[in-house]
Amino acid sequence: MWTIVHTDVRYKDIPIFILGGGSNIIFSDGVLDVFALKIEIKGFEIVSEEQNYVDIKVGAGEIWDEIVSRTVSMGLSGFESLSLIPGTAGASPVQNIGAYGAEVKDTILEVEVYEIETGKVFNISNKDCKFGYRDSIFKGEARGKYIITGVTYRLSKSIPRLPDYPGIKSYFIDNNINIPTLAQIREAIISIRQSKLPNPNEIPNVGSFFKNPIVEKVVAHKIKEDYPDAKFFSVDDTHTKVPAGWLIENAGLKGKSFGKVSMYDKNALVLVNKEGATCEDVIRARDEIIKIVKDKFGIELVQEPEIL
Repeated sequence: MWTIVHTDVRYKDIPIFILGGGSNIIFSDGVLDVFALKIEIKGFEIVSEEQNYVDIKVGAGEIWDEIVSRTVSMGLSGFESLSLIPGTAGASPVQNIGAYGAEVKDTILEVEVYEIETGKVFNISNKDCKFGYRDSIFKGEARGKYIITGVTYRLSKSIPRLPDYPGIKSYFIDNNINIPTLAQIREAIISIRQSKLPNPNEIPNVGSFFKNPIVEKVVAHKIKEDYPDAKFFSVDDTHTKVPAGWLIENAGLKGKSFGKVSMYDKNALVLVNKEGATCEDVIRARDEIIKIVKDKFGIELVQEPEIL
């Protein structure tokens, strides 16, 4: 299919947009003059197995949470904290998806790509993907250069690490679970995510709208002076991750409406489309939220979803 599109003169001057599940995309208003190519490549294959780990190769079009469910049922650890994240396997390295202290980069061995200019298929190593917080080479210098066709992950057979988050710990205490299994960790993540994130099929949203900013420790310390109970997360010796939802909520914006767009009343990190909002409405709300948070805390939020 790609060869046909790439060589057909009818598509010569039309930008090509590669679409996974579309769960992290906001479409602009009006008519988009692009050729959208939705990736539906399937496949789930064990390519190597050792005493402590299993390597699996997954087609880029596989639904992410179905992969998580399958690997958890196999007793393999590495994906359980990433349960219920929407989208496809091919999108996982692009965004370096993450949740509850886990990032997919820690499981990726290599990413199989189709190079658009040459038509060659080859693998890009974890190191060469240049992973960062919600970032990778595929969002930067290699944007538009490749089509991701598959991803190879390494998952562990060892006892899973319990996510160090208060809500998860409370879930296990409330359910009298002392040593949670992989399946129970997945169940906890799903329960918590469902309580905080609206179903996009019922309430239109793209999940977390802003990235959690990583700031210098001196900035976080200054905020903690006024909010001593705030829960921040150390990144390294000089940087701290500050939850964007906390900043938005403590700026008084949780549940606040911005015309046809509003902050979700159960999660200040989620923007919801209440009544047919346009992309322009969303951008206007985004800009106002960014300004209010920056005026109060001196931290500038960065949106997570892509606007096409």
